Amino acid sequence: ESASACSANDQTSKADCVHMLVRLIPLAAASESSQQMLDYWRFHGMLVGPAAARRCVKSFDGVILFMPSTYDPAAFQAEDAAQNVSLPFEVRTLTLLKYYALVLWSLTGLCTLLRQTRTLDAAGEDDEKPLLPTPLAVHRNVVECLRARTGASRVTLARRFEFRFRLIGLWVAMHHYRSASGGEGRLHLVEVYQFDRRVCAAWACAIAALAIPQLWRVLLLLGVT
Repeated sequence: ESASACSANDQTSKADCVHMLVRLIPLAAASESSQQMLDYWRFHGMLVGPAAARRCVKSFDGVILFMPSTYDPAAFQAEDAAQNVSLPFEVRTLTLLKYYALVLWSLTGLCTLLRQTRTLDAAGEDDEKPLLPTPLAVHRNVVECLRARTGASRVTLARRFEFRFRLIGLWVAMHHYRSASGGEGRLHLVEVYQFDRRVCAAWACAIAALAIPQLWRVLLLLGVT
C-alpha cells in the first residue's frame, strides 16, 4: 500500500512537472499537441536535442526565409516566386547540420544556455490575439510569394514565436505559414530579425579592448614600432 502511494505520488509529481514546463510558454493552439509546440519553442530558442531538431527541420517543406527587419517588401514579387526564382534571403535547404552550425556561430544557443533568452511570444493558429505592428512583421508581399510558389489557394499563419537573445542583442520573430492547395499543404518558415546597435557596439568595444594589446605586442616583436 505504501509502495502504491509512493508510485501515485511520483506520477503526480511528474504530471506537475510537465504541467509547469508547458506553462513556460503560452500555448494558445489547443488543436495541436503541447509536445509539438514545445519542440518548436525549443528549436527556435536554439537549445534542443537532435531528435526534436530533426523533426522540426523536416517539417519545413516550403519556403524558408531569414530576413533582417530592413528587408524591402518591393523586392518580393509573386511572379518570380511562381517561376521558382530564388526570393531575397531565401534558404533553399535547411539541414540539421546547418541548424546546429547556426546555433554555435550565432551564439544564440549560448544565450539560452546562460538563461539570457527571453520568450516574448509563442502562439498557435487558434490564438485570437491580434498581431500588433512591429518591426518584425511580415509584409503581405512576402505572404503572397509563399502562396505563388506553391500555387496554393490560401496561406494562413500557423504559429508565431518571438525571442530576445539578450546576450547578443538579437530580437527575432519566427512565423510558420501553412499553404493549402487541394488536399496538400506545405509549411513555410519566415524569420525576421533585428540587432540592438548598443549591444553590438558594446561587443565591438570589448573585442577591440582584448585585441589591441595583443596586436601591439605582435608589432613590438616584429619591430614595426
